[in-house]
Amino acid sequence: MSYKNSEGYPDPTAGEAIHKVGKLPAHIYNAYNVLDNVAGLLGFEIIGLRDRKTKKEYRR
Repeated sequence: MSYKNSEGYPDPTAGEAIHKVGKLPAHIYNAYNVLDNVAGLLGFEIIGLRDRKTKKEYRR
């Protein structure tokens, strides 16, 4: 996928930044999947995770 600016020229730097914002880090993604599978067996749903140190919230 190539991202183009408002003038129609390719802008790979902005395209890469926009793409990375929407993705979860690998270690968060793996933890989320494990927790979601266990919660699913019990009839629950995981909505999000929050890092205790940085207070950053991750939602899927």
